[in-house]
Amino acid sequence: MQQVKEILSYIPGGRIKESLSALLDSEPDVEEIRVRSGRPLSAVVRGNIVYLTEEGAETNTPDCGFCINRGEMNSLFRSVCENSVYAYADEIRQGFVTIKGGHRVGFSGRAICSGGVIEGFRDISSVNIRIAREVIGSADSLIGSVATQGRVKSTLVLSPPRVGKTTVLRDLARQLSGRGFKVGIADDRSEIAAMYRGVPSADVGVNTDVIENAPKADAVTILLRTMSPSVIITDELVTEAEAAAVCYAKGSGAAIIASVHGSSFDETLKKPALSTLFKNRVFENLILLKLAGRSPRRVTAEVRELDA
Repeated sequence: MQQVKEILSYIPGGRIKESLSALLDSEPDVEEIRVRSGRPLSAVVRGNIVYLTEEGAETNTPDCGFCINRGEMNSLFRSVCENSVYAYADEIRQGFVTIKGGHRVGFSGRAICSGGVIEGFRDISSVNIRIAREVIGSADSLIGSVATQGRVKSTLVLSPPRVGKTTVLRDLARQLSGRGFKVGIADDRSEIAAMYRGVPSADVGVNTDVIENAPKADAVTILLRTMSPSVIITDELVTEAEAAAVCYAKGSGAAIIASVHGSSFDETLKKPALSTLFKNRVFENLILLKLAGRSPRRVTAEVRELDA
């Protein structure tokens, strides 16, 4: 499987690689790989934490997993940065790097700060490899509500964490691009397009332009000025500044497709940071995603139209 090869190519030889090779070959539903210095190697499988033996066997008992030593952690961090930590300095400041295949590697440790700003990290203590899985067609049931009569309806996608908002946004970008709309993606965390050396790892469509690793509000404004998008797609609106940028984009003629954490329509409509968006009637649709089952994974979607 391509995902397995991509991830293992960044894992130095030794106990970690041998254990993960066995796990990934036998278990298709691994969501995260968690490596913590001085603690057992673990993974998240179908939403559950499991610990790994040196042979890659799964156990629910932490003491049965093998512990990661400092040397292994340092080697892993250097390998993820392709043995050039300096080249990844900008991403490291944000606490993650994106590797080939769009997989996101987050880490924690001792932050190096200057003037209250994070300049980098040292003494890395934890690494989290989030496995990227593209689900082509995940927006099939929604595209008719978003694109209709030759135009795109501004839409806010909401769900609890880890249900699939980003997956749906990615597929909406692909499908809208395929229908001839110019799509701009403001990808501040490199999760939608998962760019690797300037090329999207995910299929976001042939008519799609991406700005990644920039503050969301700035990326939205730059896309408007430089790429004349028909629609702008961005993930997880949180701040009032982001909401203001989205309002500006909508007023400039671009449709907006965005996401937000939320477990119900009513909860989302009451979020203070989003009040400007609803007051200015930026969105025409709300789409609520819910996890209906983990094995096999099933996500349901409910669409609510908002008054114009």
